[in-house]
Amino acid sequence: MFLSALLYYYVFKVLFFFSLVRIQVKFETMKEHWLFLAGSYTAGVALLSYLFLFSWERFPWADWQLQAARTAGTTPEIAFVGETLLLSTLYFWLLSRFDEGVIFWTLLLLGLLVVRF
Repeated sequence: MFLSALLYYYVFKVLFFFSLVRIQVKFETMKEHWLFLAGSYTAGVALLSYLFLFSWERFPWADWQLQAARTAGTTPEIAFVGETLLLSTLYFWLLSRFDEGVIFWTLLLLGLLVVRF
């Protein structure tokens, strides 16, 4: 049961992430709004994580995530949202700076790692 919920979670997360990437790439006015896109992605991931992972089962956290939560003085869920915000902000900022060439395509592929996190 958990694996099917995890599959839905990642499918929705990938679709949502790359729809935001497509919006940033396609519309010239959205290139300047990388912080809004990162905040939207973080809010979407927080909602998806709550719906599919945290609301109905105790989620097994990795040791480094528990250590990051202890260091920040918060719960692992809040630390996860903060880490997602930092990572997505960095990603969308870099994507707005490099809008063509090899670095752009490399960043698109690295987006899969952002979604995996």
